[in-house]
Amino acid sequence: MKKVNVGKTDAVIRVIIGIVLPHLTKWGVVSGTAWGVILHIIGAILVLTAALRYCPLYKLINKSTA
Repeated sequence: MKKVNVGKTDAVIRVIIGIVLPHLTKWGVVSGTAWGVILHIIGAILVLTAALRYCPLYKLINKSTA
């Protein structure tokens, strides 16, 4: 059985934030190559955890929104 600890609302919020974060450098909200890379990585992690409906951090702190 697939372990799910990310609920639907949580997943939608993760996707929205995951899509917006990488654009912050393009929009001029954040400047610098390092910040751009960091925001792309965080955005990708958020979208991936939403797609899988599983968050390792939630598992670590024993939390679930599912």
